[in-house]
Parts: sequence; C-alpha cells; structure tokens
Amino acid sequence: MNKIKELFRSKLASASALLMISMTVVNAGNYIYNLIMGRWLGPSLFADLSLIVTLLLVVTFLTAPIQMTTARYSAIHTADGDLKALASIRRFIWRAAAGLGLTLTVLFIAFAPLLQNFFHTQSSLPFIIFGAALPFSLLQGVERGILQGQTRFGILAASYQVEMWTRLLVSIGLVAMGLSVNGAVIGISLSFVFTWLTARLAVKNLFTKEDISKEIRAELITFAMPVLVSQLGQILINNSDVILVKRFYAPEQAGQYAALALIGRIVFFATWSVVTTMFPIVAQKQKMGEAHEHLLWLSLGIVLAVSAPIVLLTLVIPEWIVKILFGAQYLGIAPLLWLYALATSLYAMANVVIMYRLSLGKGAETRFAIAAGVVQVLGIILFHQTLAQVVYVQVVVMAVLFLSLLWWNFGNRPDTIFKQL
Repeated sequence: MNKIKELFRSKLASASALLMISMTVVNAGNYIYNLIMGRWLGPSLFADLSLIVTLLLVVTFLTAPIQMTTARYSAIHTADGDLKALASIRRFIWRAAAGLGLTLTVLFIAFAPLLQNFFHTQSSLPFIIFGAALPFSLLQGVERGILQGQTRFGILAASYQVEMWTRLLVSIGLVAMGLSVNGAVIGISLSFVFTWLTARLAVKNLFTKEDISKEIRAELITFAMPVLVSQLGQILINNSDVILVKRFYAPEQAGQYAALALIGRIVFFATWSVVTTMFPIVAQKQKMGEAHEHLLWLSLGIVLAVSAPIVLLTLVIPEWIVKILFGAQYLGIAPLLWLYALATSLYAMANVVIMYRLSLGKGAETRFAIAAGVVQVLGIILFHQTLAQVVYVQVVVMAVLFLSLLWWNFGNRPDTIFKQL
C-alpha cells in the first residue's frame, strides 16, 4: 500500500493530472463543437463533417510518429543536458515534416473530386480546405514533441487549449454566417496554424544550422518505423468503422453512427493524457537506469479508473446521454453506446501497453495493433448488415488485442504485478 501511495505522488501522477484537467476542458470543447455541428447541420451534413474529422485523425498516422519520435529524443537529450544535439534533431524532423505536409496538400487538392465521389459528399471544397492546412498539422507535432520530451506539460496543455478554442469559436462563427460544412472545416484548418505558432514560440531557443549524422538519422528512422506501424493500427482501429459505415450506409445512418463513435470515444481521449505523460518519463528513467515498470501499472490503473464509470453510465442511461448530447433524432444509437464505450476502453488499455514498450525503444507489440486493425476492417466488411454487427466486431477484436498484449508482455512473468504492488 505504501508503494501505491508513492506512485500517486509521483511525477507521472501529477503531470497526468495536469494534462487530464486540461484535456477534460479540451474534450468538452471538442464535444461542444461536434454537438453544435450535429444539431445545426443535421445527420446528412454532419456525416460529411465527421468524415473530415475522421481524416484528421487518419493524418495522425504521420503526425503522431513525428511527435513521439521527437518526444523520445527530446527526453533523452534533455536528461543528458545536450540541447545542441536536440536542436539538430529538431531541425531534421522539422524539415521532413514540412516536406511531407506539402506533399499531402498537393494530393488532397488533386484528388478532392475523387474523394467527393467515393464518399458521396456534397462538395469537394472541404477536402481542399483541409489539405491546405496539413503542413501545419505535421509541424505542430514536432514542436509538441519537444515540449513533451522536456516534460513541459503546462505549455503542452496550453497548445491543446489553443487548438480547441480556435476550432470551436471560428467554426461556430462561420457556420452561423451560413458557410455550413466549409465553415467548420476552415475552423479545423486554422486551429492547426494557431497551435503551431503557439508551440513554436515555446521552443524558439532550439535553432541550429547543424545537421545530424547519418548514424543518428538512421536511428531516428529505425525508431519511427514501429511507431508508424502502431499509428497505422490505431488509425484502423479508431477510424475505419466510421469510414466504412460512411461507405456502406445512407447519409442519415452514417451521421447517426458518427455520433455514436464520437460519444463512445470519450474514453480514449479522456485517458490520452496518461500515455502522453508516461512516454517521456519512462524514456528518461530508462536512460538514467532507474526502475520504470511500475509506471505501466499505474497508467493502466488510471485508465481503468476513468473508463469504468464511463462505460457504466453509457449502460445505465444511454437514451439520456444521446438525447442531451445530440437530440432525439440520434436515439437509435442508444442501445449500442455502452458496447462502443467498452471497445474503446479495451483499446485505451491496450494502447498504454504499446506506448510503454515504444518509450523503451521496443516495437514488437505494434504488430498486434496492426493485426487488430486489419482484422477489424475485414470483420466490418464481412459483417455490416446492421450497425450492431459493426460494434460487436470491435468489442471482440479489442478484447483479443488487450488480452494478447498482456499475455505477450507478462504471460511468462505471472508474479510481476504482485512485485510491483
């Protein structure tokens, strides 16, 4: 019991609490944004906007590895006190992110008509607006990675506040002016720009003209690859269902499912701060030769403590939650709400294990994530006659993923948890 109390007084717990408070506000703002858009636009147009939001999450396939790679080496060089090396790494990653972002801009603009036809949206303009801002989305990942690695969680939290408030206020204003989905997407795009500016000002002292060596470059790429695989798995798990439902179902039903996914993902985003704070602290402890496995158990415990009440509420009062958040026109999704929340809870805990291992520079567990993502996609393609089938597939796949990760990491050490406690 004394060790457990020490854990909750640890830097992970306090930093996680800070970010969790901030992210609670951010998540509340994001949900207000989606609630207003869902009510103002109606299910059909909200499905179009939800597709753009989903594409934003898909872009994290590239943004998250950029931020996580930067965060890990920022943590290592901060622990060493070698800011000169950190500045060189930042320069290399920044230039790569800028080039990749500009490439995505060209692709989104060029293929906007094809995306409109494939997803049955009312216009191609939202894809063009969204694509134009993608370089800033990737660049903000570099600056946030520096802040995360240096455990400057206060400024990091502020950058997420800037992103949320920009998106909320600009989108509400433009949609109220009659710009509909295009106005909401402009709000999303401008949030990237202002977030990048905020984070960039916080790391303005890390500038250099020196390049990193070929060995360091190879090391960065080697670390980034399993992170990339992990994010691909996360994208498939978190977003493939919305995209496939948009493809297979009529706009009205797709919009209702988008609302279901939005409510059900509360668990994942509510616990995101735990992973964000755990990652650099574990990397620093590993660098200094200190014990760190107890932080994994603490992180899993926090995620479970947050997710369990949410799942319970979605089971007991689903109709009330749906009606309050989105209105009576979305009540058809109420019976599925607790199942979706359960699936995201299982994945949130699985993600803690994956990120813990990545913070140690070990990426074997990412294969489980990509496999789960592929199985989920195939499962939904095969079983999508009803929305319930789509959700059942996710519950089963996420349960297998989490149990498989526990077995892989601790199956040969059944006494680990008792030693940690």
